[in-house]
Amino acid sequence: MKKKISKEKMQLYKSLYKLKPNVLSEVIQHLDDNSVDSLCECVYNVIHTDLDLAPKAKQRIRNHLKKNCSKKNLKVIITKKTPVAKRRKALSQEGTGIGLILGTVI
Repeated sequence: MKKKISKEKMQLYKSLYKLKPNVLSEVIQHLDDNSVDSLCECVYNVIHTDLDLAPKAKQRIRNHLKKNCSKKNLKVIITKKTPVAKRRKALSQEGTGIGLILGTVI
């Protein structure tokens, strides 16, 4: 069963997607804990669940993440037991990869 994304969250994702990576890093530092949690959940869903994407699109995302993202940071982002402060820091360090993930969610 697919979960429906609320309009507020979708607006947040769209506005974050349009930002440049260096600005996105700064904005993530000022998001509340619920917003950081929802971004981390999006990252987890794109990486670990089967989305309705074409195989080429999935491969493109994997290749982009391998080139532009740190495995260590991605692991911190997708682990729910990690404190929000650490996940926020890891999200802000992965500016280019997060943009692609948000584009996939949108």
